Amino acid sequence: MRTAERSVPFCCGMFFLLFAAAIPAGPNPAVAQALPQPKLTRITVTISPPKATVFAGEVQVFVATVLGGADKTVTWSVAEEDGGTVTNQGLYTAPKVQGVYHVTAASATDPQKQALATVTVLAYYDPPAAFVRQ
Repeated sequence: MRTAERSVPFCCGMFFLLFAAAIPAGPNPAVAQALPQPKLTRITVTISPPKATVFAGEVQVFVATVLGGADKTVTWSVAEEDGGTVTNQGLYTAPKVQGVYHVTAASATDPQKQALATVTVLAYYDPPAAFVRQ
C-alpha cells in the first residue's frame, strides 16, 4: 500500500514563517492611530448672573455659556410652578407673587449638564406721586 505524501517546497514555508512573524500579536498601534477616536468632551454650563433680585412683574436677562461640545444651545426653564416665565433667549419675567425662584439652563447636547440661577422676587412697590420725578 502506497501513501501519497505531499511536501511544501522549502521556500514557500520560509515565506509563510517570515510573513507570520511580521504580524504583531496585539493591536497594531499604527492602525489604532489611523482610526477616528471618539472625543470625550466635558460639558459645563454657567449662568450669568447667578443671583438676581427683581420686583414682581419685572424682566431679568440671563446669559448661559456652554463650554465643551459643539452645540452651545441651552433649554431654559423655571423650576417652580407659577415661578414666572423664561424665553429661549433667557429673558425671565418675574411672577406677580414675591418669593425665591430658580431659573435653569440645560445643555441641549447633555440635559444632565445644567446651571441654576436664584431669583428673589420682591413685592411690587408703587411709590407715591410725591416721590416720582416729573
